[in-house]
Amino acid sequence: MAGRTVLGICGSLRRGSYNAALLDLVDGLSGGFRVVGSDLAGRLPLFNPDVENDEEAWPEAVREFRALAEEADGVVIATPEYAHGPAGATKNALDWLVGSGGLVGRPTLLVSASPGQAGGMRAHAPLMPTLTLLGAVLVDCVVVSRAGARTDGDGRYTDPAVVDRVRLAVGELEEALGYAASKRTQSVL
Repeated sequence: MAGRTVLGICGSLRRGSYNAALLDLVDGLSGGFRVVGSDLAGRLPLFNPDVENDEEAWPEAVREFRALAEEADGVVIATPEYAHGPAGATKNALDWLVGSGGLVGRPTLLVSASPGQAGGMRAHAPLMPTLTLLGAVLVDCVVVSRAGARTDGDGRYTDPAVVDRVRLAVGELEEALGYAASKRTQSVL
């Protein structure tokens, strides 16, 4: 299982992002997978169907992102909440995957952190129809409220309740990755 990869999509472009730190926590708690590509969502150009339909015109970040999505065993999406919805960078990254089939059947963990009381939960609901369209298999959702009070001076999560909740979600993702791999093996046989 240690050889599994999970595509990380971080919708926050902010330095010292609570959501990027949450993605780092997911990666650090996993013994069964590693998170890859977490910096790519911020480098993707705005989605343009004309560019998507002309693969030769794809910017390098799009090529790399779609290749990682197609090769990944699962996905972790860390998105902040802006104006009661997901960050534009999050939705833009998912838009670049619509024509790829890159999330079909992939176990997916959705996480959000916010300095506010809601913890970014309002960012999740608008993403559900897109994730369903992409064929992602949602295994868990985690929200972290008052994120600034739950991190240390270096931006790492130190609150035991947050670490325990993320550890539980990582366990769910690892279990789903194992199940998905066994189903793929059975379908090959």
